[in-house]
Amino acid sequence: MQNQLGILGKIDRERRGMGEAESNALQVRIELQADCFAGIWANHTEQMRRILEPGDVESGIGAAAAVGDDRLQRRAQGYVVPESFTHGSSAQRVRWFRTGLESGDIQRCDTFGTDRL
Repeated sequence: MQNQLGILGKIDRERRGMGEAESNALQVRIELQADCFAGIWANHTEQMRRILEPGDVESGIGAAAAVGDDRLQRRAQGYVVPESFTHGSSAQRVRWFRTGLESGDIQRCDTFGTDRL
């Protein structure tokens, strides 16, 4: 979706010449937006096809939380380095998935136009 909307190309161009921390911060915004888009997909799929089963949304939220950079880093090295995040924290990933799920609105997935991730 992000590729079709031209977001990935634009961000890739912006990342050229950036330092690692700045580049990682943009990558986090891309990943969180993808989480939001996944929530929109779940919202629309449920509205149109009613194929989600009890527990599917909770499983999606659990999966988003499980792959948060904070959780992965804490498990792997015992401490967290937010500047090295490339996917966002567990809480951020859950928040953005829920934003998409609850709103169903692509306009609500603007992770680049907000200071609060």
